Formats: sequence, structure tokens, C-alpha cells
Amino acid sequence: MYHSRHFFYSAGWLARLCPYPPLLYTRRAMEPQSIRAIIYDFDDTIVESERINDALFSDLLLNEYALALRPEELDILYGFSWSGVFDWLARNRGFGKSMEEVWGTFLRRKRDYLSANRLRVARGIDRMLALPVPQAIVSGSTRAEVDAILDNIGMKADSVDLILTDEDCVKGKPDPEGFLKALDALKASPDQALVFEDSPAGIEAAHRAGIPVAFVAELASRNSAQLADMRFSTFEEAWPWVKSRLS
Repeated sequence: MYHSRHFFYSAGWLARLCPYPPLLYTRRAMEPQSIRAIIYDFDDTIVESERINDALFSDLLLNEYALALRPEELDILYGFSWSGVFDWLARNRGFGKSMEEVWGTFLRRKRDYLSANRLRVARGIDRMLALPVPQAIVSGSTRAEVDAILDNIGMKADSVDLILTDEDCVKGKPDPEGFLKALDALKASPDQALVFEDSPAGIEAAHRAGIPVAFVAELASRNSAQLADMRFSTFEEAWPWVKSRLS
């Protein structure tokens, strides 16, 4: 069921989550009346993959580097770009390995998993992608990961007009850079766009860019619904609401 309401960001939550100073601690919920661009997160929004990332990455750090990530640390890192994850580990856990040193092993393990398992795709995303409006994906995953998952789920890269990944941004979520780049490419203003996001970091990034955010519950591995402006159970539910606001 669709919901829209005002909400409050707690200063403690933001300080714990975000290495950047927040623009606002309180804000009113935004609801686009006219939508001229749609931007999606990828992991746990379009495809169910964050639980796999958590398991593979935690196992790699523990068994190769004797670094155990606590559940609350995984929650903090949820939605960060991979480069942001490594920055956080260096600052907060003293992890001395760079992303380049670790990434080859992680990517091989992820590709092995994908070769044996098909990921679950959000219901109704095909109808959303068919809407006659410019659309983009802004992901904190790497280009190689996104390409591998697209191949896994049988989705073509040209299903959207633009895909931005970790390599395309100097600063990852919760910084708004990726969403601002997408707006520029799609030639839309923030109040004419809608972002679908599942993580606190991603929702904050979109709000910093001035874009309303919808949370879709179906694939989300954590519940960030209270931080979003709109809430839907599935994209099937979101589709008529979005379609009625296209301009």
C-alpha cells in the first residue's frame, strides 16, 4: 500500500552512518506531481543481492584477513559504494588493504556464485522500465558486478538510458554526486525526478540532490521505509502511481 508522510532524521543516526556532514537533520516529505525522470538503485531495489554481498564479503574478510564484521557494522555500510566501504574500514577498523588488493578475489567469488544461482528480480520492474520516460541506474557496485548481475537476470544494459557505477563517481552514496550526474544526463530537475532506493545511504544521497525518494519493500534486506517520501510493497504497486504522474 502506498504511503507518504513527514519524517525526522536523528543527528545520532546520521553521524553514525555518514562520514560527510548532513545537509539537513529534518525535512518535509517530497512528492513529485510531475515525473520526467526515474532513477533506480540497483542492489536490493531491482535485484536481490545485498545479502549475498554481505555473506561473500564478510567471509572473505574473515578468512583471508582475520577481520570480522559485526552485524551493526554491516548495517552502517549498507548502501555505501564499495570505495566508500573500504574508506570506512580503513578509518574505523584499521584495515590496511586497498580495494584494488582485495577486489579481484571478491569478484571471482561473486561470479562463481552467480554462475550457480539466479538472483531474484523485483516484480513489476519490467513494466517500470517500459514507461516512456528517461531512466537511469545509480549504483555503488562496480561496473563489472552490475554487468555480471545483468547477465545473470537476463536484463539488457540498454533497458535504461544510463548506468552509473562506483567508478563513475569520486564520492559514493551518501554523497549526492551520482544522482546529480544522472539528473544532468537525463535533463531533469530534482523536483521532476523520482528515485527508488532501499538504503539509508542511498536515500540520504537522493535527498541531498533534492530528489523525492520511494522505497520498495519487496527485495530490501533492511527496512528504511520510514526515511523515504513514498512507500510501496512492489513495483507492481508503484507502476500506476508513477504512470499517472508522467509528463
